[in-house]
Amino acid sequence: GVSSAFSAPLLGGIPVTHRGVAQQVVMCTGYGREGSSLDLIQYHKEQTVVFLMAVGRLRSLCDKLIELAGYPRDTPVAIVEKAGCPEQRTVVGNMMTIADIAEEHKIKPPSVIVVGEVVNA
Repeated sequence: GVSSAFSAPLLGGIPVTHRGVAQQVVMCTGYGREGSSLDLIQYHKEQTVVFLMAVGRLRSLCDKLIELAGYPRDTPVAIVEKAGCPEQRTVVGNMMTIADIAEEHKIKPPSVIVVGEVVNA
């Protein structure tokens, strides 16, 4: 089958790669082994990072990506909730706003988080 890391963004209208925007995609889990912290992917403008199982850690994930991995505060972020289901929803923001947007819309698992310029492609 096709991983939700690819299918969820596609169903939400977001390509994971796009000519001139993102030339690579990295898939990550939202949780380290036994709840440990993640090995963060350093920022690269032409890269998409897709997080699985991370919506419960969204605020701390965004904070860490900004503080420890060099992501600009205005990096686009989207969340695709319940991809492929009739209840599917997509919300869009940036590193500074997406956690509040997710709370406002009561975004829950299963959700896929897409980080990078492809969100606006």
